[in-house]
Amino acid sequence: MLKKPYIINFLSCNTSLEYRDISLSFKEKIIFLIKINNLLYKIIPKKLHPYCQVINFRNNLLIIGVSDVSWKFYLDNLHTKLMVKLRSNVLPSLSNIIIKISPNLLLNNISMSYNKITQVTFTSKSINTINTLVNTSHGTCKNSLKKLAKIMLLNLMYHKL
Repeated sequence: MLKKPYIINFLSCNTSLEYRDISLSFKEKIIFLIKINNLLYKIIPKKLHPYCQVINFRNNLLIIGVSDVSWKFYLDNLHTKLMVKLRSNVLPSLSNIIIKISPNLLLNNISMSYNKITQVTFTSKSINTINTLVNTSHGTCKNSLKKLAKIMLLNLMYHKL
């Protein structure tokens, strides 16, 4: 019976990375997965780090979660490189890497960047540009741009307080 994957990047430790075929305690397994995740981050490009994470290692299969299908495709192209590097460094018993789409990773990235988005302030020049577009647009687009201009104006007024 397969268990639902979960995100594990809540713990860090300095123990050495070694995998034993005997049953690991929960804490040992988490530490082991974090170490593999750190090794994975050394292998893959930095732009992929927020969208990719080791989810589990069981039955000599490494399960990696990615936030969406485009990153899955990207990681699929690195499959051979990952297998070679992970086998040679830590997991000689690794038989395959399974890449699964895990939308939770995307939700975490959205919530982490939400604070950055709310700090955006608009200038009167950007509001005038949107109003110019409102005057030249029609239908649903015009209504959407009007709403956007109102939101931008409220945001500007709020930040001037």
